[in-house]
Amino acid sequence: MSEEETVKQLEPLLKKIAENQEHLIEAIDKLVWLEKSGNLDALLGFSALIKIVQDSISDAVVERNMEMLSNIGLISTKFTSDRALVLLNALGDAICRCEKEPEPVGMVGLMKALREPEVQKALGMLLNIARELGKNI
Repeated sequence: MSEEETVKQLEPLLKKIAENQEHLIEAIDKLVWLEKSGNLDALLGFSALIKIVQDSISDAVVERNMEMLSNIGLISTKFTSDRALVLLNALGDAICRCEKEPEPVGMVGLMKALREPEVQKALGMLLNIARELGKNI
C-alpha cells in the first residue's frame, strides 16, 4: 500500500480524533490514572469475573435480573421528587424514634389520638396517598 493510500484510509479516523479530541484526552487521562493507581488490573479482573458470571447464568435469569433492575430504576425515579424524599425521610425518622413496641390502643385511645395535631397531619397525608393510589388502581 502506498503512502498516499495509507493517508487516505486514515483520514476518517483522523477526522474522528480531531472531532473528539477533548473526550479522548479525558479518556486517556482516566486510563493513565487507573494504571498508576493499580485499579486498571482490578477493573480488568472484575470485567473477567462478570464475563464468567454471565457465561454461567442462563439467559432467563439474566433477563429477569435486567427486568428487576429496570423496575428498580423506574421506582427510584418516582421516589426522587422532593416531596417523596421529604416523606420518606420523615417516615424513616419517625420509625427510628419509636424505640419501644407500641402499646395496644382501643377505640377510646384512637379517638384521643385523633385530637393530636401530629396524628391529624399524618392521617391527612395517608388519606392523600390513599386517594391518589385509588385513582391509579
